[in-house]
Amino acid sequence: MKKTIKVLVTVLLVVLAVNQPNTCVSAPEPTPASAKQNELKILTWNIYMLPFCSQIHHNCKRADAIAKKIASYRYDIIVFEEAFDYKARRILRNQLKDDYPFMYGPANDSGFSLKTSSGIWILSKIPLRQLEQIEFKNRFGIDAFARKGAVLFEGQWKGQDFQLLGTHLQANSPDSIRCGQCREIADKLLQKYAKAEIPQFICGDFNIEFEDQVNYKNMLTLLKAENGSLTGEFQNSFDEVNNNLAQKENGRKSLIDYILVRNAKAIRKIERYVFVLKDHLKNNYSDLSDHYGIEADVNFDNRPYLALSRLHP
Repeated sequence: MKKTIKVLVTVLLVVLAVNQPNTCVSAPEPTPASAKQNELKILTWNIYMLPFCSQIHHNCKRADAIAKKIASYRYDIIVFEEAFDYKARRILRNQLKDDYPFMYGPANDSGFSLKTSSGIWILSKIPLRQLEQIEFKNRFGIDAFARKGAVLFEGQWKGQDFQLLGTHLQANSPDSIRCGQCREIADKLLQKYAKAEIPQFICGDFNIEFEDQVNYKNMLTLLKAENGSLTGEFQNSFDEVNNNLAQKENGRKSLIDYILVRNAKAIRKIERYVFVLKDHLKNNYSDLSDHYGIEADVNFDNRPYLALSRLHP
């Protein structure tokens, strides 16, 4: 009897399932794993490889440690600032060339000049096309010995075009100089090469503190760019309290490194994180730069936007 009831219940369930209306009219939402596979992962990091100070700051040892660790983070594009030391760059290049076959810069290479390059060096897993580079008109103090400026590239990620700019603004100077450098970036690069459906990522060490709301907002206004909140425990990129390469008595923490976005219509979501990398150097667990990096995980979802743009040119 129990077996007969079990059979009848099974038959009833099958009949109900067959006669259910078909409500599945679209593909299911992507799982977190598939969404991660489609992300463009960008890192910008001032690596503190100053010229003429290689031994003092252990540039080569830090470069070796960075090269051995950073590949495991699977960034698609890395924008380095202060990559001045050619010996440190050679170590990074030799160890990372298989993971990052496309390397560009350093921008504004000094050649045989007494001045150094801009220190902006881009490593990429995908090919990028350089659009233009500029050298800032005004620089002050020690920064005058570097050909500081900005460089703009264009690339494509899974069918979506994008532009990426690397820069390093003036340090320890009147705010007016950084303001002028932001204006140069906007006028000579971003606006000049802007396209309707192409987002522009603006990466680098801006030396403008997030807490300084007057100059921070002025930076965003001049660049016509947007920023976003940082996910995770760390909320600062320059730490004079805990970072052993930046520590000062009565030091403070600040956020001065950013990945900004201009023309974000084709972007569905960006998650930003502070990137902290340490290793054992000289028997101490040490930071590998005086700055922490900023990571952006970008998820493009431009299909609806592109469809509308074709209907309404």
